[in-house]
Amino acid sequence: MNLSPRSTKIPDYLDFFGLRDHPFRITPDTDYFYPSPAHQAALEALRYGILRREGFLVLTGEPGVGKTLLIRMLFEGLPPEVQTAMILTPTLGPEELLEVILEDLGLSGAGSRERLIRRFRDRLFELAEKGHTLLLVIDEAQNLPPESLEELRLLSNFETEKGKLLQILLSGQPALEERLRSPELSQLAQRVTVWERLRPLTREEIGDYVRFRLARAGGAGVMLARGTERELERLSGGIPRVINKIMDRALLVAFARGSHRLHPALIREAASVAALPSVPGYRRRVWLWGAVVVGMLLMGVLVYVFLLGG
Repeated sequence: MNLSPRSTKIPDYLDFFGLRDHPFRITPDTDYFYPSPAHQAALEALRYGILRREGFLVLTGEPGVGKTLLIRMLFEGLPPEVQTAMILTPTLGPEELLEVILEDLGLSGAGSRERLIRRFRDRLFELAEKGHTLLLVIDEAQNLPPESLEELRLLSNFETEKGKLLQILLSGQPALEERLRSPELSQLAQRVTVWERLRPLTREEIGDYVRFRLARAGGAGVMLARGTERELERLSGGIPRVINKIMDRALLVAFARGSHRLHPALIREAASVAALPSVPGYRRRVWLWGAVVVGMLLMGVLVYVFLLGG
């Protein structure tokens, strides 16, 4: 049986809502960067630290809060004299880390540790002669072995009279903060000049975030009923990646029903089938409510036993 092109087309909601693009993709896209006060402040602080050649910088936040997107925005706003390198596999030992850094810079990553360091140092001085510096970004840095973090501290010693030849941005989850505060990494922590933590969005910011992304996608054909932002906050914990997953599914559900209006019940339905990750804030609320319920049950049992004893 032959199927017409129309019958094989995947159902989509773009035309229905008057959108040019899918506004809630979970992949980082700088066109959809929402400058919440926390995100904008972190972006400006990191850019300032890099341009002043201040050595170590740290960016932390829960998974999905927008660290990778912020780093991409940072790259776009840096002047051409700042060369960038990004390491995405931070479970490497010291020598492996050096090899990967050199390969990212277009250099051979083979040889002894001494040769690798010499090669890296020579590249830094080559950049310095041109008036350039290197920004090295380590993503998911909470997974770096202590020996590799110490190696980065030693690499940061390369400098001239005008400042550091190398800036290092460690980006990771809150566990990175705990590691950097450990006694064994105290020397590295003392060198951190910019330390930014991204927080989840507030309820008001969630509403602005959703409308911002819809507007960027070119459409205003989506209406948010009262209580929708509150429900999104409850189910997402204010994590942008989770909001995106819920909203994308909610638009699909609304499209299937021929409705331009999103309401709390529809958001709950979308969240129930969106394969959501565990959200720290949501887990805390569930635990608290569970504790309250258990406490009330225990109180009821004690009262019952007391009355029987009387």
